[in-house]
Amino acid sequence: MKQLIIFITLLMLLTIAKTKSAEIIPVWHTESGAGDIQDMELLKGGNQFIALAGQGPEAQIQIRNTEDGELVRFYTTPISTGSKLQITPDSTRVLMINGSFGQLRLLDEQFTILKTFNIESDSIKIIFNALAIDPVRPLVYLSAYGGQYINGKYQSASKILAYNYETGEHFKDLTEFGEYEYTVINVSNDGKYFASINEGEAYLKVWDLETMELIRDVQLYDDKLPNNEWWCDSKDIQFSKLNSDVVYYSGRYPSNEQDKFYNGIMTYNIMEDKSSNTWLNYFIGGKFILFDGENKLMNCNSTYVDIFDLNSQSLNTRISLSIDVPIQERAIYSSEKQIFIGNAKHLIGAIKYDSESNIETEFEKEIIISPNPTNNFVNIELNCIEQLINYQINDVNGLMIYQSSVQNNTGNLLVDFTSYPVGVYFVSIECNNLLKTYKIVKEG
Repeated sequence: MKQLIIFITLLMLLTIAKTKSAEIIPVWHTESGAGDIQDMELLKGGNQFIALAGQGPEAQIQIRNTEDGELVRFYTTPISTGSKLQITPDSTRVLMINGSFGQLRLLDEQFTILKTFNIESDSIKIIFNALAIDPVRPLVYLSAYGGQYINGKYQSASKILAYNYETGEHFKDLTEFGEYEYTVINVSNDGKYFASINEGEAYLKVWDLETMELIRDVQLYDDKLPNNEWWCDSKDIQFSKLNSDVVYYSGRYPSNEQDKFYNGIMTYNIMEDKSSNTWLNYFIGGKFILFDGENKLMNCNSTYVDIFDLNSQSLNTRISLSIDVPIQERAIYSSEKQIFIGNAKHLIGAIKYDSESNIETEFEKEIIISPNPTNNFVNIELNCIEQLINYQINDVNGLMIYQSSVQNNTGNLLVDFTSYPVGVYFVSIECNNLLKTYKIVKEG
């Protein structure tokens, strides 16, 4: 029989004995009043943010307060589905892609259109889905996709190209047209690198922007998987601001190994040509934000908002999505106000992370889970004050597959995994008014 002693400071424990616990606090939530949010961006100083709301001729560019979400003013402008924006490095202008129109706009501080670039490419109708502004050069990198009918069959085509937004001239194509859409792109904070990941047969590509040469082309999909089980869905990519050689990326990257579906947040070192942070593979990767000197990471997905401590490699705290917490599709962070803002469809909301709330916890310094891995039962030794223990089991995709309550008569929780397929599971338990989660491995 195998036995694993899991210390609270290890993976997945949310609190430390006899210390104050962390929590996520909803601050405000509201509706856009103009339709679904297409994108958001903080304004200089972090006191206000821009929201692209709605689509069609009556869509709005909204300016809202960070602290309370109140609408300050708005500008009516035609916006298509998939529109996105970024602020230029001098903070005086805005670049916006008008998604399905295949159009790039340069706007001034009053959101008046200064220039419009309509980009054509042979017979393929171009649609934009992502942009990234170079912090050093007057360049904007665009992810474009489209398609055309060849012999009666529609064939999709995607590429990455760079435009000089000062002159409006095409600068360079970083890729040729390919089959899979480049869903996430970004530029390092020092302008040294540009990186992208495509969907489907995913590759992490990195360019040296000094030479504009591709220097890394890392295969992320598992070509040993049958049918279309290898399909990858990339969610986000960011460079470390402390070390631009480090790239963080998230999404779904299936693997042929025992833990078949990797959905987490990974780290790739450009110089070492090596990926790491495999402990985060067991979470559903979504849009994420590095904060607190890159010691912590906020991740939002279709179910939860998670805060991870990257030093201790642990899930610090978690909150479920709700009307009060509509942080799902995207998120921005004001370091000045220490507030996260995100949206789900037309809902906008804000949360704060409190690393030391007023809730104090006291329970044993070590939890014994035995056996782990297991092929049938797992016994979890607890020290909970509750008479009734509520717990649930989630799979690696974050989906709840079982929920129950038991009387706390013995101080132990016995969970039967006999009928579950081989894989990794997470048991979440309400103990001492806190949620604690443990990783369980089911063997064959």
